Amino acid sequence: MTGLSNDDFEDQLDNFIIRKPREEQRTYSAARKESKSGQKIHDHIPLLVGDILRSTAHPEDEAVFTLSNPSTLNYRTCLVYGYVAGRGVHNKHFHKYFIDDGTGLMEISISIKPKEQKVITNLHNEAAALVSTSELNYKKISSIMIRLLSKAMEYIDGSSILPGSNIMLFGRPNVYRNTISLDIISFTVDNERSRKLELAFSDCLLDYYQSYKNK
Repeated sequence: MTGLSNDDFEDQLDNFIIRKPREEQRTYSAARKESKSGQKIHDHIPLLVGDILRSTAHPEDEAVFTLSNPSTLNYRTCLVYGYVAGRGVHNKHFHKYFIDDGTGLMEISISIKPKEQKVITNLHNEAAALVSTSELNYKKISSIMIRLLSKAMEYIDGSSILPGSNIMLFGRPNVYRNTISLDIISFTVDNERSRKLELAFSDCLLDYYQSYKNK
Protein backbone atom coordinates (compact mmCIF):
# COMPACT_ATOMS: atom_id res chain seq x y z
CA MET A 1 0.00 0.00 0.00
CA THR A 2 1.20 3.51 -0.75
CA GLY A 3 -0.40 5.28 2.21
CA LEU A 4 -2.25 7.69 -0.14
CA SER A 5 -5.65 6.86 -1.58
CA ASN A 6 -6.88 8.25 -4.88
CA ASP A 7 -8.80 10.89 -2.91
CA ASP A 8 -5.60 11.86 -1.05
CA PHE A 9 -3.74 12.05 -4.34
CA GLU A 10 -6.50 14.24 -5.73
CA ASP A 11 -6.02 16.59 -2.79
CA GLN A 12 -2.30 16.82 -3.61
CA LEU A 13 -3.11 17.64 -7.25
CA ASP A 14 -5.59 20.33 -6.21
CA ASN A 15 -2.69 22.21 -4.61
CA PHE A 16 -1.10 23.05 -7.92
CA ILE A 17 -3.59 22.33 -10.72
CA ILE A 18 -6.32 24.82 -11.58
CA ARG A 19 -9.41 22.76 -12.34
CA LYS A 20 -12.72 23.84 -13.83
CA PRO A 21 -15.43 23.59 -11.15
CA ARG A 22 -18.01 20.80 -11.22
CA GLU A 23 -16.52 19.11 -14.26
CA GLU A 24 -14.38 16.59 -12.38
CA GLN A 25 -15.40 13.65 -10.26
CA ARG A 26 -13.88 13.52 -6.80
CA THR A 27 -11.84 10.43 -7.63
CA TYR A 28 -8.85 10.97 -9.90
CA SER A 29 -9.61 10.92 -13.60
CA ALA A 30 -8.18 12.77 -16.57
CA ALA A 31 -10.32 15.45 -18.19
CA ARG A 32 -11.39 14.82 -21.77
CA LYS A 33 -12.60 17.08 -24.54
CA GLU A 34 -13.22 16.46 -28.20
CA SER A 35 -11.59 18.05 -31.23
CA LYS A 36 -13.52 19.24 -34.27
CA SER A 37 -12.91 15.84 -35.85
CA GLY A 38 -14.46 14.09 -32.86
CA GLN A 39 -11.19 12.79 -31.41
CA LYS A 40 -10.88 12.82 -27.62
CA ILE A 41 -8.28 15.22 -26.21
CA HIS A 42 -7.06 14.49 -22.68
CA ASP A 43 -5.82 16.92 -20.04
CA HIS A 44 -3.63 16.44 -16.94
CA ILE A 45 -3.01 12.76 -17.60
CA PRO A 46 -0.08 10.99 -15.89
CA LEU A 47 2.70 10.16 -18.34
CA LEU A 48 6.27 8.90 -18.45
CA VAL A 49 9.01 11.17 -19.80
CA GLY A 50 9.80 8.56 -22.45
CA ASP A 51 6.24 8.71 -23.77
CA ILE A 52 6.28 12.50 -23.93
CA LEU A 53 9.53 12.38 -25.89
CA ARG A 54 7.93 9.93 -28.35
CA SER A 55 4.87 12.13 -28.83
CA THR A 56 4.26 14.11 -31.99
CA ALA A 57 2.49 17.42 -32.54
CA HIS A 58 -1.09 17.08 -33.78
CA PRO A 59 -1.40 18.35 -37.39
CA GLU A 60 -4.71 20.12 -36.69
CA ASP A 61 -3.81 21.76 -33.37
CA GLU A 62 -0.29 22.77 -32.29
CA ALA A 63 -1.32 22.64 -28.61
CA VAL A 64 -2.26 18.95 -28.85
CA PHE A 65 0.19 16.05 -28.90
CA THR A 66 -0.35 12.48 -29.99
CA LEU A 67 1.02 9.30 -28.42
CA SER A 68 0.62 6.33 -30.76
CA ASN A 69 1.57 3.31 -28.68
CA PRO A 70 -0.29 1.04 -28.03
CA SER A 71 -3.10 3.08 -29.59
CA THR A 72 -3.66 6.72 -30.45
CA LEU A 73 -3.94 9.08 -27.49
CA ASN A 74 -4.30 12.84 -27.92
CA TYR A 75 -3.46 15.07 -24.97
CA ARG A 76 -2.86 18.71 -24.18
CA THR A 77 -1.43 18.70 -20.64
CA CYS A 78 0.15 16.03 -18.45
CA LEU A 79 1.55 15.14 -15.04
CA VAL A 80 5.11 13.89 -14.63
CA TYR A 81 7.12 12.74 -11.62
CA GLY A 82 10.90 12.43 -11.62
CA TYR A 83 14.09 13.85 -10.22
CA VAL A 84 15.91 16.99 -11.25
CA ALA A 85 18.98 15.76 -13.11
CA GLY A 86 20.54 19.19 -13.61
CA ARG A 87 20.10 22.84 -14.52
CA GLY A 88 19.60 24.12 -18.03
CA VAL A 89 20.50 27.58 -19.28
CA HIS A 90 18.32 30.03 -17.35
CA ASN A 91 17.26 33.32 -18.95
CA LYS A 92 15.25 36.35 -17.84
CA HIS A 93 11.97 34.65 -18.69
CA PHE A 94 12.45 31.02 -17.61
CA HIS A 95 14.21 28.78 -15.14
CA LYS A 96 15.28 25.66 -17.02
CA TYR A 97 16.05 22.21 -15.63
CA PHE A 98 16.35 18.62 -16.82
CA ILE A 99 14.06 15.97 -15.37
CA ASP A 100 14.69 12.21 -15.47
CA ASP A 101 12.21 9.50 -14.46
CA GLY A 102 14.25 6.51 -15.64
CA THR A 103 12.59 6.40 -19.08
CA GLY A 104 14.18 9.52 -20.53
CA LEU A 105 15.73 12.92 -19.94
CA MET A 106 13.75 16.04 -20.82
CA GLU A 107 14.20 19.77 -20.42
CA ILE A 108 11.54 21.71 -18.52
CA SER A 109 10.88 25.46 -18.48
CA ILE A 110 9.35 27.27 -15.50
CA SER A 111 8.15 30.80 -16.20
CA ILE A 112 9.58 33.52 -13.95
CA LYS A 113 6.70 35.43 -12.33
CA PRO A 114 8.10 38.56 -10.63
CA LYS A 115 4.68 40.23 -10.21
CA GLU A 116 3.11 37.23 -8.52
CA GLN A 117 6.17 36.74 -6.31
CA LYS A 118 6.08 40.42 -5.29
CA VAL A 119 2.39 40.20 -4.36
CA ILE A 120 2.93 37.04 -2.30
CA THR A 121 5.99 38.53 -0.57
CA ASN A 122 4.10 41.73 0.33
CA LEU A 123 1.13 39.76 1.71
CA HIS A 124 3.52 37.51 3.65
CA ASN A 125 5.20 40.55 5.23
CA GLU A 126 1.85 42.08 6.18
CA ALA A 127 0.68 38.83 7.76
CA ALA A 128 3.96 38.54 9.68
CA ALA A 129 3.54 42.06 11.02
CA LEU A 130 0.01 41.27 12.22
CA VAL A 131 1.25 38.28 14.22
CA SER A 132 3.17 40.55 16.60
CA THR A 133 0.59 43.33 16.89
CA SER A 134 -2.88 41.76 16.66
CA GLU A 135 -5.27 40.16 19.11
CA LEU A 136 -5.17 36.40 19.60
CA ASN A 137 -7.83 35.57 16.99
CA TYR A 138 -6.09 37.67 14.34
CA LYS A 139 -2.75 36.15 15.27
CA LYS A 140 -4.12 32.68 14.49
CA ILE A 141 -5.48 33.84 11.14
CA SER A 142 -2.21 35.62 10.31
CA SER A 143 -0.19 32.52 11.16
CA ILE A 144 -2.35 30.43 8.84
CA MET A 145 -1.91 33.04 6.08
CA ILE A 146 1.87 32.95 6.51
CA ARG A 147 1.91 29.17 6.02
CA LEU A 148 -0.37 29.36 2.98
CA LEU A 149 1.63 32.16 1.36
CA SER A 150 4.90 30.33 1.97
CA LYS A 151 3.45 27.25 0.30
CA ALA A 152 2.13 29.36 -2.59
CA MET A 153 5.62 30.74 -3.18
CA GLU A 154 6.99 27.19 -3.37
CA TYR A 155 4.66 26.42 -6.28
CA ILE A 156 5.77 29.36 -8.45
CA ASP A 157 9.40 30.11 -7.49
CA GLY A 158 11.45 28.01 -9.88
CA SER A 159 14.73 29.34 -8.46
CA SER A 160 14.16 27.25 -5.32
CA ILE A 161 14.54 23.94 -7.20
CA LEU A 162 17.78 22.08 -6.55
CA PRO A 163 19.34 19.33 -8.70
CA GLY A 164 18.77 15.94 -7.11
CA SER A 165 15.32 16.89 -5.81
CA ASN A 166 12.25 14.84 -6.60
CA ILE A 167 9.58 16.88 -8.30
CA MET A 168 6.06 16.55 -9.59
CA LEU A 169 5.13 18.63 -12.62
CA PHE A 170 1.99 19.75 -14.37
CA GLY A 171 2.69 21.14 -17.81
CA ARG A 172 2.20 21.15 -21.55
CA PRO A 173 4.63 19.79 -24.17
CA ASN A 174 6.33 22.19 -26.52
CA VAL A 175 8.43 21.61 -29.66
CA TYR A 176 11.37 23.89 -30.38
CA ARG A 177 13.92 23.07 -33.05
CA ASN A 178 12.50 19.54 -33.36
CA THR A 179 13.03 18.86 -29.64
CA ILE A 180 10.19 18.27 -27.17
CA SER A 181 10.37 19.98 -23.81
CA LEU A 182 7.77 20.65 -21.12
CA ASP A 183 6.44 24.11 -20.27
CA ILE A 184 5.50 23.99 -16.60
CA ILE A 185 2.17 25.35 -15.42
CA SER A 186 2.81 24.42 -11.79
CA PHE A 187 5.04 22.13 -9.75
CA THR A 188 5.71 20.78 -6.29
CA VAL A 189 9.06 19.62 -4.91
CA ASP A 190 8.74 16.30 -3.09
CA ASN A 191 11.69 15.41 -0.90
CA GLU A 192 9.73 13.63 1.82
CA ARG A 193 11.38 10.44 3.03
CA SER A 194 8.04 8.65 3.06
CA ARG A 195 7.85 8.78 -0.79
CA LYS A 196 4.04 8.77 -0.45
CA LEU A 197 3.47 11.18 -3.32
CA GLU A 198 5.88 9.33 -5.61
CA LEU A 199 4.26 5.97 -4.89
CA ALA A 200 0.76 7.39 -5.23
CA PHE A 201 1.68 8.91 -8.59
CA SER A 202 3.09 5.55 -9.70
CA ASP A 203 -0.14 3.81 -8.73
CA CYS A 204 -2.24 6.33 -10.65
CA LEU A 205 0.14 6.09 -13.61
CA LEU A 206 -0.22 2.30 -13.72
CA ASP A 207 -4.00 2.52 -13.32
CA TYR A 208 -4.26 5.03 -16.14
CA TYR A 209 -1.99 3.12 -18.51
CA GLN A 210 -3.90 -0.09 -17.79
CA SER A 211 -7.28 1.54 -18.47
CA TYR A 212 -5.89 3.21 -21.59
CA LYS A 213 -4.59 -0.12 -22.95
CA ASN A 214 -7.93 -1.78 -22.33
CA LYS A 215 -9.95 0.81 -24.30
